[in-house]
Amino acid sequence: MLYTPLKWLFYLTTKAYFRSLTISGKDFILKSDTPILFAANHPSSFMDSILLGAHIKRSLFFLARGAVFKNKLLRPAFNQLYMIPVYKADLSPGQLHKNAGTFEKCHQHFGQNKTILIFPEGVSKTERRLRPIKTGTARIALGAEEKHNFELGLAIIPIGLNYSDPHLFKSDVLVNFGEPIQVFDYKNAFIEDPREAVLQLTELIKFELEKRIVFIENDQLEKTIEQIETLYRGTLRAENSTEEKGTQDFRLSQDIAKAVVHYAKHEPAILKNFEHKISTYVEDLDRSQLRDTQIRSSSIRFFGVRRLLYFLIGLPFFLFGFITNFIPFKLTGFIGRKIKIREDFVGAITIAVGLIVFLIFYGIEAFVMASYTNNILGMLFFLVLYPTGVFCINYMVTYYKLRQTFKYITLFMRKSNLIASLKTTKEELIEELEKRKAEYLKLQAT
Repeated sequence: MLYTPLKWLFYLTTKAYFRSLTISGKDFILKSDTPILFAANHPSSFMDSILLGAHIKRSLFFLARGAVFKNKLLRPAFNQLYMIPVYKADLSPGQLHKNAGTFEKCHQHFGQNKTILIFPEGVSKTERRLRPIKTGTARIALGAEEKHNFELGLAIIPIGLNYSDPHLFKSDVLVNFGEPIQVFDYKNAFIEDPREAVLQLTELIKFELEKRIVFIENDQLEKTIEQIETLYRGTLRAENSTEEKGTQDFRLSQDIAKAVVHYAKHEPAILKNFEHKISTYVEDLDRSQLRDTQIRSSSIRFFGVRRLLYFLIGLPFFLFGFITNFIPFKLTGFIGRKIKIREDFVGAITIAVGLIVFLIFYGIEAFVMASYTNNILGMLFFLVLYPTGVFCINYMVTYYKLRQTFKYITLFMRKSNLIASLKTTKEELIEELEKRKAEYLKLQAT
């Protein structure tokens, strides 16, 4: 009863929360009569479950911490949300024996061609790396196939979740589905040595997940990689590519991370020198209150007729969306800031609080409209609140971009030498990156 309406509500909420939401490899999701075990990295607590539950068409069962099931009042709701408790020694001491029931329930679900979502890392942490993979995923999958004589056709689909910042409103996310891993392929290995088969499958899951995320093992290199991404990714992006921007950016970020790691290991002096140059450039931008995207050689987009019409025609819709969404928007931010939680819960709490606050306010506003008019107008009013709220945000984003353009023009007129210097610095950095890229690709080819 709760799952379906919440699925659609969170679908709309995540669409509004993220600036861009790219889903790659969705064709790898098998038809509905095939059992699937989705295995994803876990950078953002239950934001990950919300995102995947909302954007995977098939209903998902979620493996969740058994500790939350202690609350008898909430337990029925958790069951309706298709949550299955899994117990850990550190969080549920003395409860590990209950995992036998958890495994059995998973086996039953797979026998009915259902789908389950699991996070093989077992913990959530907002960082661009993969923590050690637990063997539970492989044990559940192989145990299910064994129970059904290896005739299930169970597939494990790896998912890489790549957020620009899951806790920042209007950030970006790429959901990266991988090719299915057929558990049947491990039948002979499992019959010969179950433990070894579990380890082999676990290693493959780890390998497939690492391929689908931007993997930065060294904390000290992360800042450099992020700066290069900002400076260089737009230059590398192919305008004629059939890939979506989010997918292109992911692949380019992977290549940038690999190249930086290579230079850190084999040419540390070159990397250190470049780090100094790019950090100085970024600091100069900050002091000038400019963004890297503004320091470009291409012509500035002026305030054309189309944009003028957009602002003029869109103004009434913007005002309506602003008035009807301002209070719940501000209240969501206020409540989110007051809740003291772990870093990896921030984005998920913001989405959950926002869903509740906006629903309440939309309901109140629609009720007031219906009271002064009629029920039909009240319902129509309710239905336009969400799209006009989204339009209001996009309208403001467009306005701020335009304001930044005029700010750039004004600064250029007053400090043309500064802009010219920044452009020259950027061109030199790009030239060096192109040189290092050619060197790196040459080494990779040999």
